[in-house]
Amino acid sequence: MISSLLQVLEFVAFLAAAVAILELYLHVHFSYFDHPWFVSATVAVAPVLAAVSGHSLSVGHLPSLVLAAAGIQLVSALVFRYVVRGKHSLPIMLLAPGFIGLGMLIAYPLAFEVYLALHDLKLTTIMAWSRTGHIPFVGFKHFTNVFTSSPLSSVTFGWLFGRTIWWTFINVFFHVTGGFILALLLNNCHRFRGLYRTFLVIPWAMPQVVAILALRGEFQSQYGFINIMLGRLGVAPVQWLTQHSLLTCTIINVWLGIPFMMVIILGGLQSISKHYYDAAAIDGASAWQQLRHITLPLLRPVLGPAVTLGAVWTFNNINVIYLVTGQAGGTEDADILVSALYKAAFTFYRYSYSAALAIVIFLILFIFSILWLKFSKGSESVYG
Repeated sequence: MISSLLQVLEFVAFLAAAVAILELYLHVHFSYFDHPWFVSATVAVAPVLAAVSGHSLSVGHLPSLVLAAAGIQLVSALVFRYVVRGKHSLPIMLLAPGFIGLGMLIAYPLAFEVYLALHDLKLTTIMAWSRTGHIPFVGFKHFTNVFTSSPLSSVTFGWLFGRTIWWTFINVFFHVTGGFILALLLNNCHRFRGLYRTFLVIPWAMPQVVAILALRGEFQSQYGFINIMLGRLGVAPVQWLTQHSLLTCTIINVWLGIPFMMVIILGGLQSISKHYYDAAAIDGASAWQQLRHITLPLLRPVLGPAVTLGAVWTFNNINVIYLVTGQAGGTEDADILVSALYKAAFTFYRYSYSAALAIVIFLILFIFSILWLKFSKGSESVYG
C-alpha cells in the first residue's frame, strides 16, 4: 500500500513539475518576446534541454532530436515575437496545461490507433515489435478485413452491424419513451416530486457494475426473481442468460437508461413556460394537441442532443454485454460491434485488426451524429 501511495505521489509531483516548466516557458515567451536576445537565446537553449531530457536515447537519435527541438523553438519564438506579442497571456497560461493534457490523452492515442491500423501487430509480431520497435506496414489491409472477415469465430461484420443497429434502436426507443412518460408524470406531480425523482434515478446513479450484476442475479435460471415469479404463474424456468442473452441484456440496459432520459426531458419540460398551455387551453386545445404542438416542438433542442448521446453510449455499451453474459470469448449470440472489438483484441490478440475496427466504429458514430443532428435540427434554437 505504501509503495502504491508513493507511486501516486511521484506521479503528482511529475505533473506539478511539468506544469511548472510549461508555465515558466510561457512566462518567458510572453514577458521577453521584444528583447533583442529573445529568439537567439531560446533557440540556443532548446537543443540543450532536448539533449539532457533525451540522454537515455541512443546516440544515433540525439542529433535528430536536437535539430527538431531547435526548429520547433525557432517557429515558436517567431510566433510569440511577431504574432502573439504578449497578448492574452493570462488566459493562454491558464488553459495551456488543460489543452496539452487533452492532447496527450486524446490526440496521441488516436494517432497511435491509426498507426496500428495501418500496420500488422498481432500475437506473432508483438515480440519483434518489443525488441525492434518496428512492425510490418500493410496499408489498408485491415480495413478491408473488417468488412470481409469475422472479428469473432463465426459472426460476420454484417450480422454484428445489424445486431448493433437493432440493439441501439430498441434501447434508445424505450429510453426516450419511458423517460418521456415518467417525466410527464413527474412534471404534473406537485407532492413528493423530489422523492419520486430520487427513487427513479437510483438505477442510473448507482455504479453501473453494481446495477448490472444485481440485475443479472435476478435472471438466474434457478434462484432468480424473474423465474421464481414465472414459476408461481405455472411457467417453466427460462434460460435467460444462455438462450436469450441479447434479450436479457436489452431489458437490463433499458432499465438502466430510462432514468437519464427522464432527468433530461424533465429539465426540458420544466423550462417550458406555463403561459403557452394556458393560452392553448383558452383556445380549446386538447391535451393531445398541447402535447403535439407545444411540448414536442419545445423539447426538440433537448431531445436532439440527448438522443444522439444515448445512441452513441448504447452503440458503445460493452459493460452490459460483457457483465451479463460473463463472456471472455464465450457465447457470440449477444455480441455487438464493440464487444466483438474487445474479443478480437484481448481474446484473439488481433491488435491491428481491432484498431481498424475501432476507427470504423468511430466513423459510423461520427456520421450518424452529424446526420441525426441535421435531420432532427437538435442543434438549432427553438426560437431561431
